[in-house]
Amino acid sequence: MKPTGFYNFIDLVYKMIIYNLRIIFANKFIWFLSGSIIFYLGLSVIYVFTNDVSRLRDLYGVFLFSGLLLVFYPTAFGIQNDQDARTIEILFGIPNYRYKVWLVRIILIFVIAFMIMFVFTFLASVLIVKFRVLDATVQVMMPVLFLGIMAFMLSTVIRNGNGTAVVMIIFGLIFLILSDFLRKSQWNIFLNPYEVPWDVNETTWAIITVKNRIILVAGSIVFLLAALFNLQKREKFM
Repeated sequence: MKPTGFYNFIDLVYKMIIYNLRIIFANKFIWFLSGSIIFYLGLSVIYVFTNDVSRLRDLYGVFLFSGLLLVFYPTAFGIQNDQDARTIEILFGIPNYRYKVWLVRIILIFVIAFMIMFVFTFLASVLIVKFRVLDATVQVMMPVLFLGIMAFMLSTVIRNGNGTAVVMIIFGLIFLILSDFLRKSQWNIFLNPYEVPWDVNETTWAIITVKNRIILVAGSIVFLLAALFNLQKREKFM
């Protein structure tokens, strides 16, 4: 590739990223971002004054909910926002639509979420209790990735942000109700790797955690492929 062509390619990628960042941060996302920050800061302040050095298992729940707030709006309402703004007609006119637009947008959503969660975990490690920041961030992002891409996939089927939100809330409530039953199961979406059950040894728990993360990643890939396939059905969105 000639230097001029390479620079043009870099400029095109840069403009695509900036354009999609403006879409991601538009509309009501700022409220979900603010809610995530307020929720994190509120509980973190409480933990700062508890002086309990074993709070990482509790902090995981704070990180998880904060992460879900970050990705919920752009994944669940993204398709509807494109329809409301009448930009979806333009997007469907782009060759390889699913790869050039929404795949880039999904990647950006989770890269931004990862960066923000890394800051959250770093601050918690400094102010509350020492732990491996990168490991905690990755552990939190696994269920966030799964549920976020699941919301994106459902939005391509339901094609309505509010409807997608309702289905995701019902799904989450079902798993919360079953949380005690699934507490030691590798199929528990909300499995907390830092809360080892008293009747399970650490080696067994580590194996369960690894299997759980593999299931979440595999499910995320399946949901993403299903969502991108649904987006090829132009007549459903026009």
